[in-house]
Amino acid sequence: MNSSTTAPGYTCPSDRPAALRRWPWKTWAPTGALLALLWLFIFNQQRLEWTVNVVYAYGWAVPAMALFLLWERWRTRPEAQTPMLAPAMLAGGALLLAVYLPVRVIQEANPDWVKINWSLATLAVGLSWLALAATGGARYALHFTFPLLFCFSALPWPVWMETYLVQELMRGNAAICAEILTFLGTPAIAEGNLIQVADRWVNVEEACSGIRSLQTAFMMSLFLGELHRLSAARRVGLLAASFGFAFFVNLLRTLLLTYLARTPGVAERWHDTIGIVAMIGCLVALWGLSEWFRPRRRAAVAVVPSAAPEFDRVPFPRWFAVAGCAWLVAAEALTGFWYSYHERQVPPSVAWHVAWPEKALHFQRGEFAERTLALLKFNDGATASWSAEGVYPWQMYALNWQPGRVSKFLSSSHYPTVCLPATGLKLVAELGGWECEANGVRIPFATYLFNQAGRDVYVFHAIIEDRPLRAGERFSYRQVDSSERLRSVWQGERNLGQHVIGIALLAASSPEEARGVVTRVLHSVIRPGPAVDSGPPQKSL
Repeated sequence: MNSSTTAPGYTCPSDRPAALRRWPWKTWAPTGALLALLWLFIFNQQRLEWTVNVVYAYGWAVPAMALFLLWERWRTRPEAQTPMLAPAMLAGGALLLAVYLPVRVIQEANPDWVKINWSLATLAVGLSWLALAATGGARYALHFTFPLLFCFSALPWPVWMETYLVQELMRGNAAICAEILTFLGTPAIAEGNLIQVADRWVNVEEACSGIRSLQTAFMMSLFLGELHRLSAARRVGLLAASFGFAFFVNLLRTLLLTYLARTPGVAERWHDTIGIVAMIGCLVALWGLSEWFRPRRRAAVAVVPSAAPEFDRVPFPRWFAVAGCAWLVAAEALTGFWYSYHERQVPPSVAWHVAWPEKALHFQRGEFAERTLALLKFNDGATASWSAEGVYPWQMYALNWQPGRVSKFLSSSHYPTVCLPATGLKLVAELGGWECEANGVRIPFATYLFNQAGRDVYVFHAIIEDRPLRAGERFSYRQVDSSERLRSVWQGERNLGQHVIGIALLAASSPEEARGVVTRVLHSVIRPGPAVDSGPPQKSL
């Protein structure tokens, strides 16, 4: 028989199989089912972000990584002490479950509201922590706190933080790249997030500025620091290094892509490949640093007595766990009922789609920038340019949001007077609203006049909801506040499906001529009924 001289209070990995066989699954299963159902609901509501936003695509892996960290913590858990007062645990758990309903109702109409998504995750972390405290006491629960908090890494960052980092990284990246290229004999000039090389301009977008690798690297640095049980100082150092690695490898990526941009088509061909290599290089460097930080000697791991006290304790009583599961299911049903009750009064929508004129003169497909996809989160979209009626240079995009996928305010938060000046166009005048009718589809355009290098550009932008606008109602383009989001919840209004059409038209001599061209072109482009073919430049998400 092997003996151990290690300190008491920890379980030995070799003792794990026997311990597992002694677990009273029938008493632990109800609490496990309650926690699993709650986390499943919360992660299910985040899958849209993980699907449409490439920056947070790593979120799909976070639940499995958190479970692995929990298992690693279980292997070195402290000896269970006297659990915290049972009535207090039940009261706290009941309060967290009760709060789930109002927060979930708010989240249904605002699935992209960062505050609400973090609040839901906080409820799940709190209930999980209480279950652990009810099993082995506060110190026992604190031992498992980091893996629970690690789940927050899968949630989107606050918008202000993400936007600031994006803008600063893009400008800094462009400026450094321009200086390095000039020093190496390739003259380059940086203007904002643009780099001019010879007669070509390179746009340093978010994927090239380090923001995609940055958030993934932050998540991995947290995971590796916990996996190796690094000290607090080393974890902070690893987290800081993740920022440096992410920026450095993406700086190299931008340098290479800018250099390749001297030859037309080469940079586009290698863009994705270089991006993947940069991401892998960043993660490998981060892993190597974590191994260097890793303590060379592990602390001894001791044995928990065979009659571990937590094996005989039930985190939450069976009746509480069963009632909690029923409450979560009822909360989802009540949320759906609240909105469906109001939506029964909404007239049915008119199905329509865009039939892109691929045989038109100078027809060319386009692509959306990754930042556009991340911000707008539309389910599918397309953009193209051609010569309308053979005379008028025409550029158009059409975006579609499926019902309930994102907030109904998202489509109105990004509009021409904000986006187009960033591309060099100068706003001359806002020409007011104009409703265009095309094959039975009412399109309420907001119209603008811009100037581009001395040429007039007429811009038309419309949001078409599957919920028809009420009499006298118009969309206003703005960043909404919390009170407006809550008002939408009270009125039972969520996203029933939306479409956005944007048009930029050149060579028109007057607003009347521009409106006439738009009316005629849309009569040939807008078709009633659902789309049969995906058309040209689709970006399905």
